[in-house]
Amino acid sequence: MIYTVTLNPALDCFLRPEEFVPGGVCRYDNALFLPGGKGVNVSLLLESLGVDTVASGVAAGFTGRELMALLEERGCPVDFTELSNGRTRVNIKILPEGQPETALNGGGPEVTAEDLRPLERRLSELSVGDFLVLAGSVPGSLPKDIYARLMRAAPKGVKTVVDASGPALREALSERPFLIKPNLEELGEVFGVKLAGAEDAVSYGKRLQELGARNVAVTLGGGGALLLTEDGRVLERAALPGKEVSSVGAGDSFVAGFLYGYIRERDIGRAFDWAVCAGAATAFSQGIADGEQVKKLFREHFLIEN
Repeated sequence: MIYTVTLNPALDCFLRPEEFVPGGVCRYDNALFLPGGKGVNVSLLLESLGVDTVASGVAAGFTGRELMALLEERGCPVDFTELSNGRTRVNIKILPEGQPETALNGGGPEVTAEDLRPLERRLSELSVGDFLVLAGSVPGSLPKDIYARLMRAAPKGVKTVVDASGPALREALSERPFLIKPNLEELGEVFGVKLAGAEDAVSYGKRLQELGARNVAVTLGGGGALLLTEDGRVLERAALPGKEVSSVGAGDSFVAGFLYGYIRERDIGRAFDWAVCAGAATAFSQGIADGEQVKKLFREHFLIEN
């Protein structure tokens, strides 16, 4: 089972007015509401791929209840801790025809370490062989080492994936996560440098391994991806050909694809192949891809005929 944690989820609201005029009255027909957040996205794709998963984290107010309801409507089990105060943030995406997108991203509720005690208890009940995914930004009210604390709450033998940036990622390294997945910019942020490309990614990815990460995947956008394995290999995959629609959620899908491939084939190289296909499938889609899109790309690019 794969248990994902999103500490700062969102209810994403997509609006498509015929025209967007700042300061004017703009009309639209229907608003589209979707569950958002990095761990949420991982669980959504895993569910579509047929993997046993639970989406968890913190939710608050009527927006939090709607977030959970939308996940359940899509067949994704939820286990969120509900806060007594505040509301889960709402991100507004304004998408007028022929005009640039405008995004208004909201702030989430205040979350304290005490609020996460129920989550820590549930993590302690995970089983050896389960996976724990800690993904996304950390509310400013929480300590920087909160991901490391949550990792310590899980039993030994639970493999952890951390998809975060900055101090939250760096603090988690001491707990030896099974996989971390920074993009090139996030990798540079850990060390306070600007990285130029694949050569830099390999160099600094190895430094992350020295700090505790077992396997390091670095996504390079149009430059493909790299995987530094705990047995010392550096694997490279080119970006798959196709028309990019949106990069939003592609990194989250990469994580989901990796876990699906690893569970399916128990081979880290093949897991990497699945990850690349999942990231590309979402990049070629409006929203998170479904499992069939991922499998189609895998058949086209990585299936080995016997």
